[in-house]
Amino acid sequence: SGSRPMARSLEGYFWVPDAEEVWLPCRLHGQDGHTATLRAEGIERSITCAAEGLASLAQVEEQQLQGVEDVCSLHTVHEAALLHTVRTRYSRQQIYTRVSRILIALNPFQPLPIYTADIYGCYASCADSLDLMPHIFGTGHDAMRGLREGSHDQAIVISGESGAGKTESAKLLLSFIAEVVKSEGAASSTGVSGVEERVMRTNPVLEAFGNAMTARNNNSSRFGKWLDLHFSAPALGMLGCRITSYLLEVTRVCGQAPGERGFHVFCQLIHARDQ
Repeated sequence: SGSRPMARSLEGYFWVPDAEEVWLPCRLHGQDGHTATLRAEGIERSITCAAEGLASLAQVEEQQLQGVEDVCSLHTVHEAALLHTVRTRYSRQQIYTRVSRILIALNPFQPLPIYTADIYGCYASCADSLDLMPHIFGTGHDAMRGLREGSHDQAIVISGESGAGKTESAKLLLSFIAEVVKSEGAASSTGVSGVEERVMRTNPVLEAFGNAMTARNNNSSRFGKWLDLHFSAPALGMLGCRITSYLLEVTRVCGQAPGERGFHVFCQLIHARDQ
């Protein structure tokens, strides 16, 4: 990796805490006695603070406003710089941001054309995911490359609050891995056919018995799960999958909060009662 670029601080530009946006890049607009007035860029809002408090505020660097792909490429990294980088990229519908090999993903709450066959092909055939834009397929590529190049197990941990997109991220990773296995012909070479399709078909069953509508998410996973995928060596044919579920919210069977529902399977049974 190359050296980091020199930091270029913007004179009179500070990171200011904000109740709504958490941190805002603000330009000093004026000082009157003991009070300083700052104006937030991009929104019509003025913020006042004690003039002596300016010394404790971090100065904004030009690169921190650009929405870089990798937060580690910033000369100075702190909470404000990280949050603004992610926010800037999200405003451009770039929902993925990289922190070295760690991927930050934001829920776009709309379909995006970033999971096409062409994009899959780019990540399936690349030498290193860091050569391409941040993407969930890059995480899948790194795991498969780790299996190919060594004998060590690979682990992908997906975490986040309700509605962050954990379930969809897991589906995308599974679909990428299944396509890689199929495209390389690994399944047929090991004599195991269609295992990857059967693994993919477990998603609707798991969601029926473990997901429910909540006040924040229509398809919220009310349990945790660990998928243990087994591959043959050295061809990496998918041999099988073991699923461990834990922390199932069993109390939801008996009662739900206002505006929420029980597990999907009960709604599905009632809906299909006449079929």
